[in-house]
Amino acid sequence: MSAEDQDQPETPRRFSVAAARQSAGDAYRKSEFILSRAYGLFRDPKGEWQQIHDEETTIPNILIGYVAPLAAIPPVCDLIGSSIFAHMLQVEPGQAIIRAVITWIVSIALVGFLGILINVLSTNFDAERNDLAAQKIAAYSLTPAFLSGVFSLFPWLWWFSLFALAAMVFLMYRGLPILMKAPEDRALGYAATVTIATMVAGIVLFSLSSCITTR
Repeated sequence: MSAEDQDQPETPRRFSVAAARQSAGDAYRKSEFILSRAYGLFRDPKGEWQQIHDEETTIPNILIGYVAPLAAIPPVCDLIGSSIFAHMLQVEPGQAIIRAVITWIVSIALVGFLGILINVLSTNFDAERNDLAAQKIAAYSLTPAFLSGVFSLFPWLWWFSLFALAAMVFLMYRGLPILMKAPEDRALGYAATVTIATMVAGIVLFSLSSCITTR
């Protein structure tokens, strides 16, 4: 075997290592962006919403690049917490993983629905219709709800999610006047209405997904 032939297998290996490093770098940058955005929303909601307003992006980028990673936190943490503290899962491991995946998909769909709902209800609260702005509100307002999924690691801390719900309403209330041009005096009612409708839709969707996974 010639020296040239011996070197050939190294090329795919170098490519695979480079691809792995690039993927790791992309994942790190994405996680850094998500953490930075979450911190900005908690530290300075008005300033962060203004920055979000000025960003050029698309609805698929928001759902795939921001919502999808965050939406994975609650089902993954719930799966781990149930395994550790319940000593065993209530369902077969394979079925539990399927349930987690379905929950993740439903969560992303719920954010998409929330964006549509915010846009549809805009005229009822003297706000402007804007598909992209509405989806930004939906995605970034739900940041506390997704992050609170960490508490699923410890089932007895479930009540911390109530604070996440309050934070969601507050962030939406601060963002609606900036992105949807809603009047300040109507923003709170706008946010409350959307939140209640989203909770109802979420209960219905997660109930349906639960029925599917328990068959």
